[in-house]
Amino acid sequence: MKRFIFVFISLLTVCSSTLMAAEITTPHVTSLQKDQSSLLPVSPKDIHLAAVVDSQRYDYPLSALQQAYYHGIDDIGSTIHLQQGLWAGDPYQPGGDVMPQVMLLSDLKVIGTLNADNDPMAVVLLNYSPGGSGQYLYIAVMAYRHHQLVNIATQYIGDRVRVKGLVIKNHQIILDVIQPGKGDSTCCPGDVARHIWRLEQDKLVEIPSHQAIVRLTPAILANTEWQLESWRYGDPVMNGSNINLRYINGHFVGMVDCNNYTVTVKPLLKPGFIDILEQHAAITERKCDDPLAPHRQKRYFEQLASVTQFTYFAGKLALTYQLNHHTGVMIFSAVQTKP
Repeated sequence: MKRFIFVFISLLTVCSSTLMAAEITTPHVTSLQKDQSSLLPVSPKDIHLAAVVDSQRYDYPLSALQQAYYHGIDDIGSTIHLQQGLWAGDPYQPGGDVMPQVMLLSDLKVIGTLNADNDPMAVVLLNYSPGGSGQYLYIAVMAYRHHQLVNIATQYIGDRVRVKGLVIKNHQIILDVIQPGKGDSTCCPGDVARHIWRLEQDKLVEIPSHQAIVRLTPAILANTEWQLESWRYGDPVMNGSNINLRYINGHFVGMVDCNNYTVTVKPLLKPGFIDILEQHAAITERKCDDPLAPHRQKRYFEQLASVTQFTYFAGKLALTYQLNHHTGVMIFSAVQTKP
């Protein structure tokens, strides 16, 4: 039990470092203590039930993907078995706390057809942490074979790569990422690139992308509406709250409850870094019905005015802010447009 708790905390730290913000607060520890019961070892019977799903449904539930077996992680070599989406190897030193770890990024999966059989498959992302500063991203293809969920192909993507988007189209996997460019530090990748693979005899073969690599600027946020999902790591927005954001011609615009706002955004030389010009902000002053609305508006505008950087994480927008000597990350999910 002790080892599972440590692994869970370590992998949550991986997610936080991927977002470039270490939010170490007392509520996080409390929530982990409350959730310790969910980290109990899973019996082989439970694993079998989670992995065997009606192959005619092809819904690839998260519970099955989190209990599946995966292979193709270069440094590990052997097949690994996730439990609650986590795996940890043996410590490098007897009794030590440093060990290889793999985590399923549960926020992003896609389902589609990748071969002539037209049987839907699932594509998921795995983060491999060998124990140092590296965070190695892999893409894995899952399929049903003889009613059993199987990892049929795995491909390495890169170190500390941010995922902007993932789709299956025309029997191809299309992955949009923010990756390190020439001269970029490992913390702050700045190239926006596209990778495309097709599945050939249960192997992923990368094919050339005709989309040019560009540098990360706020313009990439245009044409998407974003809904605030969490104020910071471990602090979700309450259901029913309406806080959204769009980027239009050098401005963040949106709505907080019943009030509209606009604020000027200045891109800095370093990719992904921005300056929010608080003195160039306009906010309406309507009185909203919800008595908690003034509190939400105050908090949101304080954090938005303190934003210093943006990036992506598993298809979501991450805005890093510095407020009262604390580093935080606001997470926004893309609002799906109706066809």
